[in-house]
Amino acid sequence: MNPVRADHISPLDMFKIGVGPSSSHTVGPMVAALEFRKIVSELLVKLPAKSAHQYTIKVELYGSLSATGSGHQTDGAVCGGLYGYSPKETMPDEIWSATEKLKKNPILPFAELGDKIKVHFHPEHDLVWAAWTMDGKALPHPNTMRFLLKEGENTVNELIILSVGGGFVEPVDPITWERQPAGSSTIIHDLPYPYNSGQEFVDQCNKSKLPPWQVVIENQKVCGLSEEKLRTELSKILGVFDSCVERGLSTEGILPGGLNVKRRAKALHEQMLAGTKITVYSSPAGLKPSVYAIAVNEENAAGGRVVTAPTNGSSGLIPAVFRTLQESHKLSHETLQNGLIVASVVGALVKVHASISGAEVGCQGEVGTSCAMAAAGAVAMLGGSADQIEQAAEIGIEHHLGMTCDPIKGLVQVPCIERNAMGAVKALNAAELALACDGSHLISLDRSLEVMKQTGLDMNQKYKETATGGLALG
Repeated sequence: MNPVRADHISPLDMFKIGVGPSSSHTVGPMVAALEFRKIVSELLVKLPAKSAHQYTIKVELYGSLSATGSGHQTDGAVCGGLYGYSPKETMPDEIWSATEKLKKNPILPFAELGDKIKVHFHPEHDLVWAAWTMDGKALPHPNTMRFLLKEGENTVNELIILSVGGGFVEPVDPITWERQPAGSSTIIHDLPYPYNSGQEFVDQCNKSKLPPWQVVIENQKVCGLSEEKLRTELSKILGVFDSCVERGLSTEGILPGGLNVKRRAKALHEQMLAGTKITVYSSPAGLKPSVYAIAVNEENAAGGRVVTAPTNGSSGLIPAVFRTLQESHKLSHETLQNGLIVASVVGALVKVHASISGAEVGCQGEVGTSCAMAAAGAVAMLGGSADQIEQAAEIGIEHHLGMTCDPIKGLVQVPCIERNAMGAVKALNAAELALACDGSHLISLDRSLEVMKQTGLDMNQKYKETATGGLALG
């Protein structure tokens, strides 16, 4: 297994277009199901065209997926993936329609297999909400899934796969249970500006005299991603940011899931524009980042189209910060792209050295990481140095250390929606503090990531996306 390095993780890996409400419990399982569908297709398409076969897919969801997955539409995401739908390419309404389609006709569409080979999957009979052990052994990760292709009682193929946060999935060797990170980041390239820590990134920027985002761009070129392709895809991501904010600001009603949480972004935005409410800010516009973050996270909670930033649970923070700065500083589209590129560096460092999964380290890995990413991106867009970027990211991480993930009923609503609003304000403050200083500070970003990881390991499981402790008990 090749090690994953931060300098190999693309901005397009950290920012992925998908659907709500959870990147690890919705997007990840959907990606995993789609991957298993491809495995099944490649296996069965080799059979003689005239031979008749009946197969069944069984899905087992373990750990945190089992504990809170029903509130995150994990079962619907699995149905969508097995049906052939992609979280990036398929619209949310079509994704969620797969469950009812399979209940009415539990045969998966595989046009390439012809009429003789049938692959069955019924959501109510073939999906199991399992426990915290698999075959009597402790799980390799809190978000563990097993997909089985059965012909009668015989297992034809098995895939054990982990949803490790942010929509990333990693297959596991079924015998050794060794994790096998998937994707291009496992292929090690000889990069012009290698780095695998915050300090190494700062050093490469200072030594090369390149803008921080250009260091990433030059590395990505060697990994096979051109600057033109990168910027084209980042434009799409920024477009989803904007459309998500707009939908959130124009939609009213009650969020799904049973908590009866009322959408409030629209009303808050109207009050802000009218300027009729008493405000603690010098101007009602001071509420902008909070309102924008709430708008996005309400869309996420409703199962709408969002971007992992780096997760769905923290998807509102970066769009809110970037939109606020774009409006106040008239930032160009390219500048916003540059901000995303720099933000992705911080996300990649967290992913490699700690975790962006609430099921592993609590919310410090989700909203904490997003706050650090937003702060770093903000400093980059406003002309800060590499040292100031690193300082802003560290401030964002440091003041989220120890934050638990204990949403009520397991839904990505309370405290998640409001927590993004608070994180957006903290990100702007972190950027402000970093820009006011020369970049020298006592605690490094690398040290804060060490602490995040250890704190996550020490944290009781009931505070890590299981809905069994903290606010979830209320």
